[in-house]
Amino acid sequence: MEQRVAESKLYILYIFIAVFSASSSITTGIAWGHWKQTLDQCIGRNCSCILYGYHTPTHFLGGDLAPCIWVTFGPLFYLLFIIGLACFHGYRVIFASKNNVTRTIPSRNAEGEIVEIHAIHKDDTSPLPRTFWIITSAFTAILTLYTLIHFAIFLDGYLSTCKQYRLMVEKIVGFGGTILPVIHGRLSCNAIFDFMDYIQPDSVTSYRQGYIDTGLDLTLGLIASCSTWVLFLISSLINIGLARQQE
Repeated sequence: MEQRVAESKLYILYIFIAVFSASSSITTGIAWGHWKQTLDQCIGRNCSCILYGYHTPTHFLGGDLAPCIWVTFGPLFYLLFIIGLACFHGYRVIFASKNNVTRTIPSRNAEGEIVEIHAIHKDDTSPLPRTFWIITSAFTAILTLYTLIHFAIFLDGYLSTCKQYRLMVEKIVGFGGTILPVIHGRLSCNAIFDFMDYIQPDSVTSYRQGYIDTGLDLTLGLIASCSTWVLFLISSLINIGLARQQE
């Protein structure tokens, strides 16, 4: 793959990584901020997180603070660096002078003599040292694993809260019998979070300002988190390919 083509792809990938990373942080922060006062009813510890919430005989409580801090602020760890890489490759592709690549092509003329034709190709960017591609390969490979862990914790916390709130729906609605398989097996997690939005009572010390679509908000965050991981995987493979190409 020509370096200019590869840098163009990396430029686009890094832009989308930055957008999806910011989206993941923002959506999680919205849900966390909306529910933290209502869910934080533990004594002696903070349990305000919308992820890993759990049902008790008297209340529905939030999860520990750590998962929300990780999922909300984790992408900010690499966001500025990714923006820097996007600007770097974007500048080289759009504004930087192109590198002239000369190719020698042997040919035979009408008299049978062999002549050399020099072809000049101007569509490639100036070469970057192999060290640069090794460093970016290592960086993107590490962040591929980092974002996979981020997505896994986000998804697990989301599913855990969904599963626990099914028990709360069962308790608040007060139905039994044949409707229980519907609550526990047929309703999607988005539907369960819709119940949470409208029937979860506020605590005596807090009041939620209006309603949000918690299920949609967290689903968008999950999609953004998963997309970030996939894009980092692709960018890592491109960087590794360029590092090997210059051996």
